[in-house]
Amino acid sequence: MLMRHAYLLPLAFLFSCAASDQLASESPADTTARNVDRAFDVPALLGMNATQIVRPLTGQDIRYDQDRTPREMLSGGGKEASKTYWHDTTALVVSYNPESLHVNSYFIRTKSGLTRDYKTLLKLANVSEYDKRMRIEPMASVSNPQLYTGVKLVPLP
Repeated sequence: MLMRHAYLLPLAFLFSCAASDQLASESPADTTARNVDRAFDVPALLGMNATQIVRPLTGQDIRYDQDRTPREMLSGGGKEASKTYWHDTTALVVSYNPESLHVNSYFIRTKSGLTRDYKTLLKLANVSEYDKRMRIEPMASVSNPQLYTGVKLVPLP
């Protein structure tokens, strides 16, 4: 019985290859958009202070630079300091109050500096554009407003 339908095997193989080729060519943009790996998990850091966020970040391949000179905040008085965490070519700048260690905002950017689609930066931060736990502020380039320098993520109370 198997030998009787053996001539159909090459034909079935051809149809299966043709079907998979067609699916791959219909949506190449979808596969590239999904392949962006996250560099940081910002939602997991929400609610932590500037000292506490070091613990979950140090388990990854991340190095950090600290701004040793706190600066005056523009509104509300007080001072602001920042730490920059690097994962490959992606930076997460954490701005915080050096006295209370309260995190004011996160800023995600890449080493290259500019990107056309800020949603790629959100994926690097593991943040949905519909996340209601934080205000999402894409930062446009001064020299070319069609490009973005990064995205500021401000935790909401």
